[in-house]
Amino acid sequence: MAIRMYEALQLPIMQQTKLMAGKKGLQNWLKWVTIVEVIEDIHRLQDGEFLITTGFGLGENTEKRKVFEKLLSSGKLSGIALYTGFYLKEIPKSFIAIADEFALPLIEIPQDINFSMITKELLVQIVNKQSQTLEYSLRIHKEFTRLVLEGHGFDPITKTLHDILDASIILMAQDEVISSCLKHDFIDIDNLTNLDEKQMDNVKMISQPIIANKHTYGNVLIIKEKRLSEELDSIAIEHATTVYAIEFLRRRAIEETQLRLTSDFLDEILNPIISNNQDMIERGRKLGVDLANPQSILFIYFPSLNEENSDEKYNQLTEMIQHTMGKSKIPYLLRTKSDSVMIMAEAKPGSSSMDLAESLLTSWNSTSLNEPIAIGIGQTAANIHELPKRAAESEQAARFSQVLFKPKSIAHYNDFGVYQLLMEMKESGVDLEEFHQKYLGNLFDSKGVDLITTLEAYLFFNQSIKKTASELYIHRHTLTYRLDQIQKKTGLDLDHYDNGIKLYLAILAYKVLKYM
Repeated sequence: MAIRMYEALQLPIMQQTKLMAGKKGLQNWLKWVTIVEVIEDIHRLQDGEFLITTGFGLGENTEKRKVFEKLLSSGKLSGIALYTGFYLKEIPKSFIAIADEFALPLIEIPQDINFSMITKELLVQIVNKQSQTLEYSLRIHKEFTRLVLEGHGFDPITKTLHDILDASIILMAQDEVISSCLKHDFIDIDNLTNLDEKQMDNVKMISQPIIANKHTYGNVLIIKEKRLSEELDSIAIEHATTVYAIEFLRRRAIEETQLRLTSDFLDEILNPIISNNQDMIERGRKLGVDLANPQSILFIYFPSLNEENSDEKYNQLTEMIQHTMGKSKIPYLLRTKSDSVMIMAEAKPGSSSMDLAESLLTSWNSTSLNEPIAIGIGQTAANIHELPKRAAESEQAARFSQVLFKPKSIAHYNDFGVYQLLMEMKESGVDLEEFHQKYLGNLFDSKGVDLITTLEAYLFFNQSIKKTASELYIHRHTLTYRLDQIQKKTGLDLDHYDNGIKLYLAILAYKVLKYM
């Protein structure tokens, strides 16, 4: 704890002293008083020390003067007091110039003032300030601890901090205001980025992050008059941010518990064999969803995620989903696994599963995490019996969206009619391996050139040489050469319509097997 230099100069013992330079540094914190007659090792002096010296040797020794001038410009001390009348008749002009330049209060002390008198008064003030600050800190600590124990949420914490600081307090998480208590009329909660610049001239704004377990949950914005005590304010703000962090952790624990419950429950209802539908519906209502109503199911995963940070990314994805779904007011259940997240949301009139998927994708893309996601949507489940099948459809849509020639971020199961047909053929016993090998087998040995990708692009762009060459970043002559190779290896004329269909189905069959 410390006092300001201007507070030190207001003490009775300091009334006989004279401020010679460094007026701009009167806000410096004075943490301790050091008395030195002979200044030798300036590196031993600490930040915030107030140095009192007789200036021995500074009058005639040029080398000692240079050392002292270096001390004046070091920026470490809160201030320096020089006795005049012992070794210095007056304070040198070079000392005054340097002290002004580096905003270091330089004080002249007459020789009739005793060292101990100054030291005693200054230290008494510092100790008193420490005692007052400690008392204030304990009172604030008790007040905020009471709020934590009562568990009333963010608003009482915000109101208490507002009363203590006499300031506007705004608590934000994920760029949204979740609690506020305002003092200033010019603050618009809905438009914080456009505060009145003229009115902001008379106040200062502090943004303090809320951090717990190395995770930043949000930040508290304090807008207050500049005249208020910075030291006492910082104590109150520190206690408040700790309590905010505890409240965030408490809510996080509740959310994690609820997530485990909903995840387990969703696993149960996605089981094709449900023993008691009515019991499931009743349990669902207790968790906030009505399974008697139609439900949409979305499957979300990271197509190309590195396993090393997968847990962290899925946690962040889950948080984003919970936040977005909370804003949507749509009843939902969430199931998290190590490689995916599944959402079952009530299908309400006027809203579609595609709108919900686009909202989730937009929310994810607005984060700073540069990791693409794939969202698959199944058909709407009209009743609880259809849920397992619709869940499988949503996963298939998400996985198939990545095996398309041009992968999609959002895909609906109905978009994959041919893939569905091939899946059914596979399930009915058709050997898709034999089918695609029959037409594509010779293309796998392409000596470093992926002829299957070339063929897929050619068929995807309706056999357009120009579009295909542009997509593959190759010259048209190179493409023509590859197409000739494909025709030789498959024995099929690519200009024949039926051959194009056979080869396209063979590629899809290959991708179905790759997906499965």
